Amino acid sequence: MIDIIVDGEVNDEYMKTLETLSKKIKFIEADPMVKSSKALKDVQPEVERLRQKAVSKIFEFVIQKFYTLRKPKTNIQILQQSVLLKYKCTIIFLKEHAKEIYAEVRAAYIDTMNKVLSAHFRAYIQALEKLQLDIATSTDLLGVETRSTGFLFSIGKEPLKSRSSVFALGERINILKEIDQPALIPHIAEAKSQKYPYEVLFRSLQKLLMDTATSEYLFSDDFFGEESIFHDIFAGFSFYFVSSVSFLIYLSLVQKSCWEVSSINQYLSAGM
Repeated sequence: MIDIIVDGEVNDEYMKTLETLSKKIKFIEADPMVKSSKALKDVQPEVERLRQKAVSKIFEFVIQKFYTLRKPKTNIQILQQSVLLKYKCTIIFLKEHAKEIYAEVRAAYIDTMNKVLSAHFRAYIQALEKLQLDIATSTDLLGVETRSTGFLFSIGKEPLKSRSSVFALGERINILKEIDQPALIPHIAEAKSQKYPYEVLFRSLQKLLMDTATSEYLFSDDFFGEESIFHDIFAGFSFYFVSSVSFLIYLSLVQKSCWEVSSINQYLSAGM
């Protein structure tokens, strides 16, 4: 056991040995007779040395695994489920035998995931913006037909569009029928030159958020045994997310308002 804890790599064998060490520590702490025995005085320093060595090795190992979550194009969910969960017992060991170190590991994970999710959704929102379909522009009018102009400085015909159906639902109502469809993959849509109305992009963003939150909640509860970690992660991230979405909605409303004002001005000018 000593050789594995001190010099061994963190693998399946190490996990089993770690559990054995944990049982020995618990046995010593739980039995008053053992604590007061002379035999313990001989072995306790060695047990404590092994505990400290295990804690140090586990800390470095787990923190290194957390940093891999920050690498670009990393599939976070696969890494969590296929890699991190295998070492769940290391977290249990820290919680039981090194609470201060566990607090550092916990804080490191929260900080890592907060930054990872913020960067991920920032990139996703920027990618979705490129896919937005312009329903109307400042040159599109409501209730005005193309007509000739004969005023001074005019160039003949002014191309005024009649877009009375701009605010019609059209096919956008189908979004409600596809509410549970997977989120859009921007680079695939962009490669196909596909564009979508704002409602489609908003649904896709919300779907990705729900899937991400669900996955993170389940992992945090399983790996750390704490629901509060999920709340701590999303407390910082949700502020960024809500701010970003609110700003996008604001821009959409501003664009619509500018278009309406432009339409009114052009309508009045055309009737003069």
